[in-house]
Amino acid sequence: MSRPFHFKQFTINQTANSQKVGTDSMLLGAWVNGSFNRILDIGTGTGILALMMAQKNPAAFITAIEPDLDSFDEAYSNFQESPFRSQLLAIHTRLQDFGSIDKFDLIIANPPYFENAFLSKDADRNRTRHTADLPVFELYECASDLLRENGQFAVIIPFEEEENHFYRAAMEDLYPQRILRTLREDGDYKRTLIQFGATPTPTPLTKELLVKDASNRYSDTYIELTKDFYGKDLSK
Repeated sequence: MSRPFHFKQFTINQTANSQKVGTDSMLLGAWVNGSFNRILDIGTGTGILALMMAQKNPAAFITAIEPDLDSFDEAYSNFQESPFRSQLLAIHTRLQDFGSIDKFDLIIANPPYFENAFLSKDADRNRTRHTADLPVFELYECASDLLRENGQFAVIIPFEEEENHFYRAAMEDLYPQRILRTLREDGDYKRTLIQFGATPTPTPLTKELLVKDASNRYSDTYIELTKDFYGKDLSK
């Protein structure tokens, strides 16, 4: 059984979810910036991104959708046990089946990202890591339909997939406004975080971030970025 992950203002229980709390969601939730009133979390999993958005946007209402029933139940429980329960709505549904009359100021997602890759024997892990249930083109089609006119769409993906995501986003008139690429210890890129908007930007604000150094210690930049969330001192 996986132990709960304690943040400064909430706790994530993660027994049912095959994708545990990790650096990707921590980075995305801490990095996204702006003031938002209505937020959609696609594939909420444990509920971590929805809870981070509630902490950062105390006046916002966050809808979190999740297709896997066990993960949905766990996210719902995490929401109810948090101080942000009144801000959060969990819905058991696929993105492709989700509709909303009201559009969203921010849509955030740590989506499945492996295309044309071998599947493991763990069906739940396949659903969270492979795009078979949520192809990239459908992710951007649906996000575009659900965003308000000046809304933002934020994702974290493997660096190798960024050109595909840029292309699919542009097909839906979504363009990168901010980009953050994370670095491995050897200097190669690992992840790309992108905040999209409807306005083409010739030179998106682009930065790099080293998460851990060669000694497996978190970088000062990562510690500073995530300091409002971690319940422990990462510098030790």
